[in-house]
Amino acid sequence: MSPRLSTLLLGISVAASLGACASVPEPDAAPMSSAADRHAIQVAQTDSRLELDVAASSHELTGKARSDIAGFAGGYLRAGHGAMILSTPSGGANADAAAQVAQQARLALIESGVSYAAVAGSSYDASGETEAPVILSFTRFEAEAPECAPLWEQDLGHQSNNQAWESFGCATQANLAAMVEDPHDLLAPRDMDPRNSGRRDGVMTAYRAGEVTGATRAPEERATISTVASQ
Repeated sequence: MSPRLSTLLLGISVAASLGACASVPEPDAAPMSSAADRHAIQVAQTDSRLELDVAASSHELTGKARSDIAGFAGGYLRAGHGAMILSTPSGGANADAAAQVAQQARLALIESGVSYAAVAGSSYDASGETEAPVILSFTRFEAEAPECAPLWEQDLGHQSNNQAWESFGCATQANLAAMVEDPHDLLAPRDMDPRNSGRRDGVMTAYRAGEVTGATRAPEERATISTVASQ
C-alpha cells in the first residue's frame, strides 16, 4: 500500500471516529420535558355549598329542597372529599325550625346514598337573623386547563431545534382537564376497595380440597362456534 493511500485511509478513519464521538449525547444533559410537564393542569381545592331556606314558621323541607339535596349528594359521592358538613344556625329567630329542617336534611342525605358517618354536624352564630339558612358543604377539587398558544402564531414547518412546537400536546391536556370527573385523581390515586373475602375463601377452600375452583356455568352461558364458514 502506498504512503499516500495509507494517509488518506487514516484521515477517513479519524474523521469517522470524531463524527461518532460528536453524536454521543452528553451524560449530564437535562431530559426533554413532556407535553404534560410543559402544559401542566393546575388542580385547586374548593368548596361546594348548598343553602336551605328556613322560615321561622316552616318546619318541613320543601320538594325543591329535597331535589336540591339529592343532586348535591350526588356531587359529593362523585367527587367529594372529607365529610359532608351540615351547619345549623343558632341564636336566630328560626333556630327551632332550623334544627328540625337540619334533621330532615340529614335523613335526605342518607336516603341519597351518603353514609351517616360521613355527615358532620356543626352550628354557626345567626344572632339577629330571622331566616338564617341550613348550610350543606363539602370539599372538592377543580382542574384548570392550560392556556394554549394559537397555532397561527407558530411556524409548525420550521423547528430549528427539531423539537415540538410550543402548543404541541396542549389541546390534549385541556381536554383532559375538562373531562376528568374528580380532578383529585390527577394528584394521587384513589384508595383500593376491600377484597372480596367471600369469593377468595371459597376458591381457596376448593383448591385445598382438590376441587374445581372455577364457577359452574349454566347451559345457556355456553357458546358454540358456527361451522358455516368451514363448509
